[in-house]
Amino acid sequence: MSQSTKRHKEVNIRDVANRALVSVGTVSRSLNNRPGVEADLRERVITAAKELGYQLPKRSEPEGYNYRYASPFNSYDAVTEISHVAFCCRPVISPLRGGEQDPYFPLILRGVEAECRQYGLHLIYRIIEDEELALEQGRKMILESHADALLLINFIDRKLVGGLSGMGLPSVLVDHLFPELALDTVSSDNYSGGISAVRHLIEKGHRRIGFVNGLPHITIQQRFEGYRRALEEAGIPFDPAYVIPGDLTLTGGMVAAQVALAQGLDCTAYFCSNDWSAFGFIQGLRSQGLRVPDDISVVGFDDAETSKLISPALTTVRTDPVGVGRMAVRKLIERVKYPNVPISQTLLYTGLVERESVRELP
Repeated sequence: MSQSTKRHKEVNIRDVANRALVSVGTVSRSLNNRPGVEADLRERVITAAKELGYQLPKRSEPEGYNYRYASPFNSYDAVTEISHVAFCCRPVISPLRGGEQDPYFPLILRGVEAECRQYGLHLIYRIIEDEELALEQGRKMILESHADALLLINFIDRKLVGGLSGMGLPSVLVDHLFPELALDTVSSDNYSGGISAVRHLIEKGHRRIGFVNGLPHITIQQRFEGYRRALEEAGIPFDPAYVIPGDLTLTGGMVAAQVALAQGLDCTAYFCSNDWSAFGFIQGLRSQGLRVPDDISVVGFDDAETSKLISPALTTVRTDPVGVGRMAVRKLIERVKYPNVPISQTLLYTGLVERESVRELP
């Protein structure tokens, strides 16, 4: 075996990244002619690869190559190696925080951990404030962690997400959506879940159906849109007075029940934007002497483990946060392996779980 051939086999993509002083993701983008890498940086990566004897994909040669007209689907020789995935989230949903907590995001983390183990990937955990002012610090944290792929969990500041995803690393946004950003996303099918929840109530004879809202977040907006769509399908007029403010917590659900009763609303059923607000809503109704489902029916969303343990057991919409986490890792791997495939929005199935918190009206 020649010395040259031996060097080709020994050198890997991380060696190139170390030589060029860039991340593995930047090497992958540079060698596969992906957008988002400046010309001088791309040239530096290719030079480092050649100096180390790294085997370049044929279309990565800079001499006379016009990157603007690269074929978008010629990706079968793409660089596929990543080793460190950063799980980035905002403090308020951190799976490691204590106190009252919806288990949804810890379950996403569980799915991410399981999939990373399956593919031999190292998982890095980083908390970043959800605001543009945190962008510089967030980028610094990611660079210092040597992450070469990003999972951006539930961030809602567009400029922050745009800045982090623009670092040249393969990135997937989880549980949110910015249509204007060319970024793969993974989430539950919140819109269809909202429709199924309210359709169930309508099928049980309810026509005065309230909605316990949540935070101004796209996932909650999609559930609300599903609520309105189901009413529209049944020919039931939408009444804005039936929408009660909430914040997705037990305490917020209790307050929502107090607000609904204080306003003297005549709803026979409420669709709560998540299970935890539904738990609080039921408790708030009980504190005022009302029974579920005898007096008021309640439907939640997420199918948290507690939903089948409370009394009455909660009718809810089942999501799969573990599956969301697993799918997010798979989308990262797919993006690295086939960097030129179209950007995609992946929605995981949601379906109604009927239990005991809804009464059929005569």
